Amino acid sequence: MNVNHLKAFFEVAKAKSFTLASKQLNVSQPTLSMQVKSLEKRFAVPLIKRNKKTFELTEEGTIVFGYAERIFSLLQELKKELEGFETNNMIIGSTPYISNHILPDVLLAMQEMYSNVKVQIFTGLSQEVLDKIVDNDYHLAVIGRLSYPDNIVSIPILKTKLLFISKEDLGERVSIHDLANYPIILPERGSATRNYVIQEFTKRNLAITNSINCENPPAIRHMVELGMGGAFFPFFSIQKDVQQGLFHMAEIEEDLSVNYDLIFLRDRRNSKVVKIFTATIKKLQHSFST
Repeated sequence: MNVNHLKAFFEVAKAKSFTLASKQLNVSQPTLSMQVKSLEKRFAVPLIKRNKKTFELTEEGTIVFGYAERIFSLLQELKKELEGFETNNMIIGSTPYISNHILPDVLLAMQEMYSNVKVQIFTGLSQEVLDKIVDNDYHLAVIGRLSYPDNIVSIPILKTKLLFISKEDLGERVSIHDLANYPIILPERGSATRNYVIQEFTKRNLAITNSINCENPPAIRHMVELGMGGAFFPFFSIQKDVQQGLFHMAEIEEDLSVNYDLIFLRDRRNSKVVKIFTATIKKLQHSFST
């Protein structure tokens, strides 16, 4: 059964007029009449007495109207239930960088305005988080920029320089040409930072000849502190470690930068949780460290 046809009949029966119902539904009278006739054909019974001067339902039409009333009442309850659930439950994905240095301020500001929102945060590599968004496991996410499928909406949030940290002092500035043979600790496959760094080396016909793959940023920082190699990090995630003297920091002569985006499924663009989070993060965007 076509729900639109049932809705057409329901509105006609409520209004007791094809003319009034067509205005309420914003459709033409011929279209409305066709939809009602299709419903009658589907049930194989007449629903409206068309030989009467006044509007009147058949006995079958009265039965269908009663069920339609209950169906659309339940659908309205379902809509309210889902809207309430989504508004009060927000599932966010992010990378460890973002969850540690950007999301806390965003969530604090959001909780001040929407104290009833319950938030869950899951972290992972950018590609892993993107896959979760596509699979409808997360409502939204903030990740390093990747190549997105057509059903994803992306909003630029932050562009930040990459710096190179190492145990030994390489000077205030270093070229990636000088780092080609230097031991570099890279995030695992699926990291937007890893993809970007390798692309920048490849663009210059360079290859990273001495690398170690590591699962998470804290472990990478610890390996740098132990002198096992150097690594690329955004400034906001290693500022305190540099100030504490755990390792040295050098700017990259080629001015490498990583972009972070807010992403969500196109089908969720009108959802309340996406609107709430998007509005909050945009208000704070100017305060993010770059």
